[in-house]
Amino acid sequence: MILNNLPTLTWNFLKLNYAQADDPGPASFDGAGVKVDIKNLPEGVEVTENYPSGQSIKGGMGEEAERFFETLPSKKLYISVSKGKTPEEPLRIDFEYDGKNSGAVRVFVDVKEGAKVNIILNQLSSPDEPEKPAFAGVDIKASIESGAALKLVNTNLLSRSSTYFENIGACVADRGYFGLIQMELGTRKTYMGVNVDLSGYRAEFDGNTGYLTRGEELLDMNYMINHIGKKSLSSLMVKGALKDRAVKNFRGTIDLRRGAKGAVGDEQEETLLLSEGVKNKTLPIILCDEEDVEGTHGASIGRLSEDVLFYMMSRGISESEAELIMTRAKLDSIRRLIEDEESQGRIQHYLEKELG
Repeated sequence: MILNNLPTLTWNFLKLNYAQADDPGPASFDGAGVKVDIKNLPEGVEVTENYPSGQSIKGGMGEEAERFFETLPSKKLYISVSKGKTPEEPLRIDFEYDGKNSGAVRVFVDVKEGAKVNIILNQLSSPDEPEKPAFAGVDIKASIESGAALKLVNTNLLSRSSTYFENIGACVADRGYFGLIQMELGTRKTYMGVNVDLSGYRAEFDGNTGYLTRGEELLDMNYMINHIGKKSLSSLMVKGALKDRAVKNFRGTIDLRRGAKGAVGDEQEETLLLSEGVKNKTLPIILCDEEDVEGTHGASIGRLSEDVLFYMMSRGISESEAELIMTRAKLDSIRRLIEDEESQGRIQHYLEKELG
């Protein structure tokens, strides 16, 4: 399968124009193998299985991923937030993959005009079979109407033996807001794509991602932020650490399209390299077809500086302990953005188990 395609080609030697992954094959899937546990259902929010057919919002993983999710058996949920509703408590849903078969979930979030909601989705392996499933996938699409706001959290706490697809797409109307928090901590191979269409006037996107990739794991990311409406605003921060022989690919595209006068887009990345054997590729892209716009990007990639190591070691902290502290600090800065104590605690427990 060809996944995470760039909107415009770059040099072939970078090997970042796309990612190639094995097709898990629909025959191995069992939609019933995913347990859906709705932990909290706020007033004004409805969850049904009436997933809309023919919806046009696309995710960031590309056309082959779209066809893949459309054809395989999966759990399907439709989340609707009524016009003007602003529940204080978040909607939290746990998806537990039982490990007997590969599993997939499709979620459509429809946030009506003036509504504001927090939604937390957790991708989890069954405690009875913690090393399965072989494959897990989640496809999340969101429609955010005028003056509406969606804060979406998606956590990947699946087993480290799994392959995982995470395909996210959103369309944001006039003065709408889409906040996205991702924690990519599990799975052996993770392919993740996000596509956001800031279609309306002053539409806004705020993305924050934390990740930990170790062993011989792969994390392949693709972000496409499309500024279509006037004075649209986007911000993306990606923080994480690579260890052992892990591989991480990051593609981040800000597309300032014709008509998006006054638009501002920014993407930043902080990557901590904890081992000599890791491989990190970062490709920020800014496309511009309009005047009076602003696009910026920055990346901080490397090992702990000599100054930081000297400071910590002078206080009795070893190099390995210093690396652990800094890794936790990066991930905690994203974890603390999640407005749910139980989800924060589960992530902290996961990190303590993995990092010691």
